[in-house]
Amino acid sequence: MMLLSRSLRSECSLSDHEGSGASSSSRSSLFAAFVTLYFLISAIYPRRSDGISELVFSGTPPTRLLAGRRKNLKLEAVKGFFLQDLAETNQTSFNVFHAHDFGLIPQRYSIFTGGVSEDASQWDQFQVEVLRMNAESTVPRLAVRGYKVLYLFRPPQSWHHTGESFYGKESWNCLWTRQDGNGTAKFIDADLTPDGVHSAKYIHSLWNKHLGKTKIAKPELFLSSPLSRAAETLVYAFNLTSRTPPPPSPIFVEFLRESFGVDTHNSRRSFTYLKKRFPLFEFEEEFSEFDPLWTSNRDETEESTLHRAKIFLENLFLRRSEVFVAVATHERIIKAILGAIGHRPFQVPVGHMIPVVIKGSWFKSWETRTEAEKYRMYYKKDRNCTVLDPVTDPDAEPELEDDDLDLGHADAL
Repeated sequence: MMLLSRSLRSECSLSDHEGSGASSSSRSSLFAAFVTLYFLISAIYPRRSDGISELVFSGTPPTRLLAGRRKNLKLEAVKGFFLQDLAETNQTSFNVFHAHDFGLIPQRYSIFTGGVSEDASQWDQFQVEVLRMNAESTVPRLAVRGYKVLYLFRPPQSWHHTGESFYGKESWNCLWTRQDGNGTAKFIDADLTPDGVHSAKYIHSLWNKHLGKTKIAKPELFLSSPLSRAAETLVYAFNLTSRTPPPPSPIFVEFLRESFGVDTHNSRRSFTYLKKRFPLFEFEEEFSEFDPLWTSNRDETEESTLHRAKIFLENLFLRRSEVFVAVATHERIIKAILGAIGHRPFQVPVGHMIPVVIKGSWFKSWETRTEAEKYRMYYKKDRNCTVLDPVTDPDAEPELEDDDLDLGHADAL
């Protein structure tokens, strides 16, 4: 950049002495210099066009997540449809698959339209109620009027769960979670165990039973974390093994991953590997060949997880018209999504699901909205460990700066 500035100053100096004939040449050189600078910046900070996960990368691993938030888009949980919404529901003992209608609260809705009578199942009535709310809401510039229903699935037992059970929490968190495996089980991008596969297939049988009996709303869109255990969950739970009959193609979304640091089971496989193993899945645009986000020596901050949960939700409302959406993701991002919409905290056990109704609207001019956020994508200080492998000891690597980033307010849509 210094050399470029000197070059430009030199060009301007020459133009002052060489008269009008040289001015045209100087202007051309100046234009060429700016074009070169533009392409240099574009190469260093490439823009992503997909919108679901808009990242700007700087180095490997990236040290900052610079995706712009839509500060004037308000997303909030709509309470009163599911038992999981209610403060009196015990999250520790609640089992969504044992609960009647997956927790849907029996009630009489305001109107009955579209040929659905009062004798229809609660799920039929609920679907009509959601469609009615969307039809009556007017939210300009949203892909769907105002409401979506998300089924948030957490994958069943995977191999890293068995590792933690076998080694104990401290040895797992401080040593084995950093390894690719132990010679018996692979921990890196951990697959479902046989028990986990059985649990996912149980979800499928239970879901089919509800389709026939209670008429549960079918997902119109399937979204998945690109970690293998999440994709496997969708494949087994919804029998996404062929296109006959054709299901909606699931989409891998980078921001639905668990976390971006330390644990090898949270690092993802390459684009080529995922495409070969899950041929029915599609990818968000510009999904990179190799994992650009995972880092071995620092954890992702909770602020960053919450931030990307908000970005995911905002873009889901802005760019997708489907109302009922199945999402296979992980404990940490489910917690962040619930926090982002103001849902009560609710623990989702391994292999379980939580349904949520979300309303999207624009902030009114007089409403208080979130101030510009300061957050760090990476890195909170590493875990307090007394059991460490010296090869993977993070203190052996250079410290990375923890500069705060002020994102400011995104431009109005």
